[in-house]
Amino acid sequence: MTSSGPEPARSGSRVDLGRLHRADCLVAAGTVLYLLFLALPWFSVDAFDLGSGFRSPGVSANGFDSGLLVLAAVLLVLATVWALLPAFAEVPAPSPRALPTAALAALAVVLTLVEWLSDLDLGFALMGLLALLSAIAVLVSATVRLLAEVLGPGSLPGRLGRVVRSADRSAFRSRPTVPGPPQPTDGGEPAGS
Repeated sequence: MTSSGPEPARSGSRVDLGRLHRADCLVAAGTVLYLLFLALPWFSVDAFDLGSGFRSPGVSANGFDSGLLVLAAVLLVLATVWALLPAFAEVPAPSPRALPTAALAALAVVLTLVEWLSDLDLGFALMGLLALLSAIAVLVSATVRLLAEVLGPGSLPGRLGRVVRSADRSAFRSRPTVPGPPQPTDGGEPAGS
């Protein structure tokens, strides 16, 4: 048994990356960097001899050893899931779509800042600073996306307006079609004649 026409596409079964904006992709990239910086060692102590035959083993600590940073990572992952969700399903939101992403990113920045500042008494942690900067980048991307939704991409003048318009553009553009001669239809005549 053959069907007479194309089958209707099932909703939810296709991934449509065209619904993602540049800011959404920047949120995801910042979260990946944040997780990478948490996984790298923040502090390390080499093994040393205590004397009398006792030796202290070398140890290192990374960001996942902190409960605050693990909570911040979970918040950033949730923000990323919410930002990337339009590519997989249409979920209506009662408020601007980027508001939860910006709120979760703001909480993650605060938690990361508190932990990094409290770790400064142990010494400067470059990975901690990079994790904080990546969380701030996620927050800035989410805030720019929120501005684009609330105010509209053309409402802000100057550089900020250009940044908001750029963030509101689709991250994955479809290839432009080159206009050509009209294609023949089933009747043999060109379409549009």
